[in-house]
Amino acid sequence: MAYKKIAAFAAALAISSAMLSACGNSSQENTENSVTSSDVTTASAAPEITDEETSADTLSSEENDGNASVSEESPAEGSVLQTAAESAIEGQEWPAMSAVDNNEKEFISDFFLLDTEDPNYKDLFIFQCPMSANMSEIIIIEADDVSSAKADLEARQKKAREQDAFYPDDVERAGASIVGTEGSYAYFIMGNNAEDVEAALDELLK
Repeated sequence: MAYKKIAAFAAALAISSAMLSACGNSSQENTENSVTSSDVTTASAAPEITDEETSADTLSSEENDGNASVSEESPAEGSVLQTAAESAIEGQEWPAMSAVDNNEKEFISDFFLLDTEDPNYKDLFIFQCPMSANMSEIIIIEADDVSSAKADLEARQKKAREQDAFYPDDVERAGASIVGTEGSYAYFIMGNNAEDVEAALDELLK
């Protein structure tokens, strides 16, 4: 009797074990199938990259690799006034000069005493040495009323002499600075050999 109970228990245990094993395999197969299905879905969702797109990406990368400024849409280099100012000091012993952006309205008003929105001004160009220890400037105004523009530059000259010049060389440059006119242009020149620069500028502005 006991032997039959033991045999029945062993049989039941074997059946349970087989069922658990089958469930485990089924779960594993479902997981594998799920992963396989996910992989297929991901692969099908990935966009196909064509040769044309690859070429476009390569070109874009090359254009942005230090060559972005080389473009058909690049702005022209400088205005007529800038060209005149640069040419006037060519060959002269002047420091490196930088053009002042006319959008710096507050700075131009406070330092140069000029109103960039003055309706009398048709064009305005300011050339300045950015080093405070070497005061050098060329300002050119194309105006409807040249005498009024000249008066504005004389105010700038006065401030340069009385307030801005500090070092002995700057005091000398400011003292020898020139305000003049040529046609519809008024100009202020402060720097080395101002008279030579004025002669060259007058020829360029004619």
